Amino acid sequence: MSKETFTCHHCHRRFKKNPRLKGEQYYCGSRECQQARKNKWEREKLKADARYKARRLANREQWYSRYPGDKYQSVYRQAHPEYLVGNREKQRKRGKTLTGNASGSKIVKPDALASGSLAVCGLYVLSPYKNADAEKIVKPDAFIVELRACSGFQNMLPCISS
Repeated sequence: MSKETFTCHHCHRRFKKNPRLKGEQYYCGSRECQQARKNKWEREKLKADARYKARRLANREQWYSRYPGDKYQSVYRQAHPEYLVGNREKQRKRGKTLTGNASGSKIVKPDALASGSLAVCGLYVLSPYKNADAEKIVKPDAFIVELRACSGFQNMLPCISS
């Protein structure tokens, strides 16, 4: 490696050094690499400086007291009506794709419980629902489960009826 070039610690590509920098150069000027540099500095600063960490926590608490998380989305939607229109249109398109319904309405079946009998008393295995083909249309952190009856265990526990 020559004195005029360096290898970026994030993207691992070679670049010509910036002559205006006095010390060593470890990151290139790309937005992603600069963000990686800032994140590294932040992590190190939080580990090394207790006062800085305390100030950051206090500032975060102050911000959350002014902008409560449970109100943020409703306030944002009120202030940005164009967001609502765009979001509804995108939802309609996703609905058409998922349901095959031309109108794109009723993605979720509201009368699902009324259409069949409820689950029988017994033990069930709860496991995450996995469908690689379908695009997610709900919050990605929502927990969707698949219920399957486990045969053989029903006789071990008494049935609790309401």
